Amino acid sequence: MISSIITTAFSGMAAQQVRLDAVAHNIANADTPDYARRSVEMVSGPGGGVRAVTREASAQGGVDLATELTDMIGAEMAYQANLAVMETGMDMWDALMSALEPKDRDERWG
Repeated sequence: MISSIITTAFSGMAAQQVRLDAVAHNIANADTPDYARRSVEMVSGPGGGVRAVTREASAQGGVDLATELTDMIGAEMAYQANLAVMETGMDMWDALMSALEPKDRDERWG
């Protein structure tokens, strides 16, 4: 259970990185003629978690910097939330391992 918490949080962090990459790409190409804005959709991953799917807009409407900055802030907040979940999962793992006798601990735990 604890490993699934950490895995789910990690997938959320990776998905937000993809989202930030799309925002950066959109901002970098804001003045490029006929540029199609990239958007990111979050979808459920196999076995839990989330993955990000990047799509190009079908219509070339340009890039709105206010939208991009809003997406960037949202991605940062979601990344931080997933990081907090991961840290909590790791703290739970440490508490579990410290409660066990040394011979019963996972070999990865110091």
